[in-house]
Amino acid sequence: MMPVYKAFSRRFIILSMLLGLLLSGLFGAMLYQKELAIIEIDFKRDVDDKAMALERELLTNLEVLFAIKSLFNSSEEVTANEFENLASDFLARHHDIQALEWAPKVTGDKREEFEAARRVTYPDFEFTERASQGSMTKAGIRDVYFPVYFVEPLKGNEVAFGFDLASNESRLSMINRAIDRDLTLATKSITLVQEVFDQKGFLIVMPVYEGEPTTVSKRQEKLQGIVLGVYRIADIFESAVKHTGATGIRLLLKDNTGADAEELYANYSVDKVWESIQKSFSYSRSLKRIGGRQWTLIATPSQGYIAERQSLLPFFVCAFGSIFVLVGGGYIFLATEHSTMVREEAIERNRELDEAKLALEELSFTDGLTGIANRPCFDIRFEEEWLRALRDGTSLSLIMVDLDNFRLFNNTYGYIGGDQCLRDIANKLALTTNRTTDLVARYDADQFVILLPNTDEPVLLADKCRINIEKLHISHQASSVSDYMTISLGVASTIPTKHRSQADFMANVEELLDQAKELGKNRVGIARDILAANRGDILKFQYSQGRSTE
Repeated sequence: MMPVYKAFSRRFIILSMLLGLLLSGLFGAMLYQKELAIIEIDFKRDVDDKAMALERELLTNLEVLFAIKSLFNSSEEVTANEFENLASDFLARHHDIQALEWAPKVTGDKREEFEAARRVTYPDFEFTERASQGSMTKAGIRDVYFPVYFVEPLKGNEVAFGFDLASNESRLSMINRAIDRDLTLATKSITLVQEVFDQKGFLIVMPVYEGEPTTVSKRQEKLQGIVLGVYRIADIFESAVKHTGATGIRLLLKDNTGADAEELYANYSVDKVWESIQKSFSYSRSLKRIGGRQWTLIATPSQGYIAERQSLLPFFVCAFGSIFVLVGGGYIFLATEHSTMVREEAIERNRELDEAKLALEELSFTDGLTGIANRPCFDIRFEEEWLRALRDGTSLSLIMVDLDNFRLFNNTYGYIGGDQCLRDIANKLALTTNRTTDLVARYDADQFVILLPNTDEPVLLADKCRINIEKLHISHQASSVSDYMTISLGVASTIPTKHRSQADFMANVEELLDQAKELGKNRVGIARDILAANRGDILKFQYSQGRSTE
């Protein structure tokens, strides 16, 4: 019996040891995977921090261009000294801006006059362009030029001074698109004329008009020029992420706007070979569209980033588990609880980060004066609803609202009174719409738009808006229409198809608004066939003389 008992005991001990080793290995592997999961959460949070910092930097630089544009809007003639003083003040606080520039629209017959004016201060000034060999040469003869007339700082950007932006066909096409639609657009990556190294850059262009033109033809006619921001991608990238906490993250910035993704910048050698564990942590984060460009940040942790966040706990558990199975089991339970608590804390931090991100997005898409959606928010929603209606075969309606004689209102009651009037009207328009899918946005200084997906009564809503605004009884002694503030509205509906464009639809609404104003203001233009359109039609409005003011 004894040999049998001993053999049984030995087998039991061996099996117990094997079981203990197996359990120790399983527990060690489990802890290892949990640590990797926590590291992945922290890694994504760190990458999101850097992406938000880059978004903030881009939005801040965009605000600088709006300030420069305001200078030209508020002055009949901006001098070189005025431009230099304002631009240099911004450049002192934004070191990642390569240059701020002003390029007026110059017709061919005015070229010599413009060149002579700048030669008073700079005797060698002339309109230039880049030759096929890459050198700068005198600009050829064109009908229209967009020369860099003001540039700050001039030092380091001498080559760009006088450069005709119209000399490049693709760049001119983008400028014309920005002019026709009153858009702020960014170029794809380019080699700057002032760049002597192989670093990529990009431009952000913003058209400046005389007055407030509302149609394509008027914008082309009233165009004064374009304000430009010139950036080196590496400079703006490094400036944005240098104050974020985490290190050891390899970042690659790509432009996914076109059909083919383009690599813009990487803070590591693109030929680097990644370990399998690093590849498993790879994370992509799309940035908000800026100037019509869609950038994506692709992140991969370095080996050091992972190593400094890993512990030796799984290996100790595996090594000593075969001897102290029971103790090791209890320890693993405690360690698991600790791991769960760390994960919950990481999830909570991630939730707070998401809330901060949502707050930032809400702020960036809200008009600061009226509190309703702003122009960028409308542009994005307009594109989304257009694509949805195109996919579903549903209708899309748009109401454009213009305040009658608002310039005279400002002259009479001052800009403080004008701001309060805009807030009151924005609030009333928002209250008049009753669907969560409708969008009321401030489109321009004294213009609003109402986007109505899949509605049957756009004209009734437009007239209700007109009546409600007049019922506010906002005194307007200078108005030629009424004793109170009134509005004019243009309404259009369409069922989008691939053969119709958003620009045509918007131009149609703007034209209807202009006609409503010409007919006497305080009215809505209506169409008899607004509810009976075939798919793909853009409705042409016919105005009823009987619905002028009541």
